Amino acid sequence: MNKNQITTVVANKLQNTLSRHEVQSVIDVFIETIKEALQNNEKITFKGFLTFTTQIVGAKSGVSFGKEWSTKSRYAPKVQFSKALKEDIAKKLGEVKNV
Repeated sequence: MNKNQITTVVANKLQNTLSRHEVQSVIDVFIETIKEALQNNEKITFKGFLTFTTQIVGAKSGVSFGKEWSTKSRYAPKVQFSKALKEDIAKKLGEVKNV
């Protein structure tokens, strides 16, 4: 699902309480709020669903095609799904067949 599809599903579930345009605005503000919190190194938790945090990714270096390269340490976003959500998905989707 993409953002437009989610907007449509949410608007339909709200049964004309909010228009599709209003739902889109709420989703945009929601995403912007999460971005701002992560930029301030804040932890965002939706209990039983997921947690957004920032983590420090260490510097790396190596050689590729005969050229040396390196990266500096930096902050990166991290998303961790709750154990309950993982269990719910596994229960709903069932066992994985041989792939």
